[in-house]
Amino acid sequence: MVDKQQLRAQFAQDWQKHYDVPVLRDRGYRRQKCQSCGTHFWSLQPRTHCADSACIGYEFIGNPASQKKLSYVETWREIEKYFTKQGHTSLPAYPTVARWRDDLYFTIASISDFQPYVVSGEMPPPANPLIVPQTCIRFGDLTNVGVTGRHYTNFVMFGQHAFNTQKTGLFYWKNEALSHDIAYLKALGLPEEEFVFKEDVWMGGGNYGPCIEYFCRGLELGNCVFMQYEVLPDGSSRELATKVIDMGAGLARLSWIGHGTPTSYELVFGPVIDKLKSQSGVRLDPKLFEGYAKLSGQLDAEEGRTVAGAEAEIARKLGVDRQKFFHSLREQFALYAIADHLSTNLFTITDGQLPSNAGGGYNLRLILRRAFGFADQYHWNLDWGSILEGHAQHLKPLFPYLSEGVQTASDVVAEELVKYRATQEKAKGKVANLIQKAAQSGKPISLPELTTLYVSDGIPPQMVEQVAAAQGVPLSVPDDFYSRIRHADEEAPKKAVFDVSGLPKTETLFYDNVFSFASKVLDVRHGYVILDRTGFYAESGGQVSDTGSLGGQEVLEIKKEAGVILHKVAHPEKFAAGQAVEGSVHADRRRQIAAHHTGAHVLNAAARDVLGMHVWQCGSYKDEHKAHLDLTHYKRITDEELEAIERRANQIIFANLPVHKKVYPRAEAEAKFGFRIYQGGAVPGLNLRIISIDELDHQACGGTHVDRTGDIGMFKVVKRESVQDGVERVSFKCYLAAVSYVQEREKMIKGMASGLGVPENQLPVSVSRFFEEWKERGKQLEKMSEQVARAVVAEEAEKAKKGGQRIVDLPNLPWSTKTADWAAGEIAKNGLVAVLSTSEKFVVVAVPAGSSENALEILKSKGAKGGGSAQIARGKII
Repeated sequence: MVDKQQLRAQFAQDWQKHYDVPVLRDRGYRRQKCQSCGTHFWSLQPRTHCADSACIGYEFIGNPASQKKLSYVETWREIEKYFTKQGHTSLPAYPTVARWRDDLYFTIASISDFQPYVVSGEMPPPANPLIVPQTCIRFGDLTNVGVTGRHYTNFVMFGQHAFNTQKTGLFYWKNEALSHDIAYLKALGLPEEEFVFKEDVWMGGGNYGPCIEYFCRGLELGNCVFMQYEVLPDGSSRELATKVIDMGAGLARLSWIGHGTPTSYELVFGPVIDKLKSQSGVRLDPKLFEGYAKLSGQLDAEEGRTVAGAEAEIARKLGVDRQKFFHSLREQFALYAIADHLSTNLFTITDGQLPSNAGGGYNLRLILRRAFGFADQYHWNLDWGSILEGHAQHLKPLFPYLSEGVQTASDVVAEELVKYRATQEKAKGKVANLIQKAAQSGKPISLPELTTLYVSDGIPPQMVEQVAAAQGVPLSVPDDFYSRIRHADEEAPKKAVFDVSGLPKTETLFYDNVFSFASKVLDVRHGYVILDRTGFYAESGGQVSDTGSLGGQEVLEIKKEAGVILHKVAHPEKFAAGQAVEGSVHADRRRQIAAHHTGAHVLNAAARDVLGMHVWQCGSYKDEHKAHLDLTHYKRITDEELEAIERRANQIIFANLPVHKKVYPRAEAEAKFGFRIYQGGAVPGLNLRIISIDELDHQACGGTHVDRTGDIGMFKVVKRESVQDGVERVSFKCYLAAVSYVQEREKMIKGMASGLGVPENQLPVSVSRFFEEWKERGKQLEKMSEQVARAVVAEEAEKAKKGGQRIVDLPNLPWSTKTADWAAGEIAKNGLVAVLSTSEKFVVVAVPAGSSENALEILKSKGAKGGGSAQIARGKII
């Protein structure tokens, strides 16, 4: 196992091989050692310390390193101008939602754009060398956002990349990369005599190599990684066939160092900060804040020191009262964090990821609720929509597409605020109970309890802290609370059915509508038969596998692993390698499933037309009887919207549009159709099969489809349901399944009309009348039941008192839960314990005030599951 610390020591010992770059030596840079951190660095001037902020602080604040004073956008334009003149291609940024990856929710670095296929050398890069202004989403430094002046949950990484393949040779390596880095920094007006290049190592994804970070006046500007080695399964290493230059520099920092402002937030967020200050009324002494900013690198909640300790040290150095100073300062921190969190949601919502309780959406909801919590804490009445609009306008020269997402993002944030308020209201009792429990036990509220309150109920820890402090209950919120509870940026890898290495990929016949075929058995493993060619479609992309027969045996299941199709049959022992077999696929079933699959694509397009471009597929199912599509949407789809979607879907079908199926090289497909092709998630492989419904919809899809939309026949929505927050499931039927469904509904309507003795067109009125009559009878029965209950309560109370009993236990009562509840309360008022159960197995227990009996314990003894308090408890016997 390769260890980073060991690599550092190894590379430092062999520094001439890894870090002695000609451009540094030739320009007069000399290798030195930092007296503070002990690492080696290169600079033109003799220095005792490297230029890391941890060693020298921020020397550029109030002391800008450039006279150019370039804005955030202008900084990128200057970088782009230099590199394009030097033969680099400038690419547009990839989406922030990494749908082309199956291991990431969000784009976390510029190199993510080119993983895995370009970096591995399997696919040529879109340009070589190249630069890209990639917006990256990361939640690891969440607690530091707004505090240090340099941390964000979204930031633009200026990526400088070159791919040295066996074909190109080592044409762009350490010397070329660092030569350009020195030159572009000088083009920004930065003084070369203050550049510091620090030696380090990089590891990730099974690869590693030396890297050189570069600094100026205490600020790290970029990190040039030389992706050179790969770790083999046995733990040994070898040189990569494709050696990659992976230089990433923060655009915010490159602009910030030229201004020397206390934070980078004003430059990145521009007028949004002014808008927030105006709406919140936050003011701070500029001189005092500048003094804090120079030391703010110490306020890093994940660098091993406590925030409280760092605050105390900063207050001492500034000569101010810690409590008073940081109380006012935290308002500014909150304001910056709100700007960041809204910006991140604008980017990701525009790119198709909604806040939710699962997956990547979890972190988006987390930071939105953090923003809402800050606004509540400081009593700010913020205009969330205007903040989003301000971000889009400020970034329009760099990311013009953001303007298209402002309205949807505003609607989503407004809906999230409604959910946040509703959740808070429900959770008030939980907070009170937790604090009461802590006060009684003398133990502080635990981190898991705080986490549950925040994640499930939307109650920020600061709010709990305030209430607890008012009641004298000890509570300490960890400095890195938000970082602890965030979801990881990566998804867990999917488990293979079994290892198919050594087997050739199966030749597929099902795309050509082959329903009978001859093939040869290659192997039999784990109950699965592997053929050289097959007409059976394997379960994939939400589409069930084909059925039929193989060698006279029923085919039970078809799966696919790394291009090898696996056939599960009842008796696999009857098959052997080399055997010739005949296969037969159920053709009518396949045709019905194909109609459902193309119908799902039509539904997706129709939903986007009706609901908006934020709609993405996030799950699907298609068999011969039914189908459903899970769609991202921030609120419940209304009946009117559902009708509009169904109407639009049928319009597309009746237009009889051509359904094209074509295989493209991955890069060509992405360039031609965009990243919306990844509706069902990441699709592996260098080539992608694209299903195009004329020019209306394009998706990477391996399923079976009809040739024209008219072949779908009919599209009928069956049901809508919310499967999770932010995901709406629309169940539907197409082709003959839709016809059967409509016929069944017609039969049902005719049967109901016949049973009620009314014409079909009068059925709604008649049903409504019968329902009202039924409700009226129910009310009369309820009144009679209440009268009986009153008599029973009086009689049983009298009987119990005469007999000296404390408990009235009445089983199997023919009452409603409401009546039983009332009766139990009345019995308890008479100083007796009531244990009442109905014929529907509802149990209610009520004890009189001041009684030693516990209603919850009695309820449990009756075998009922439920809840309540010591005085009254309700449940049901299951």
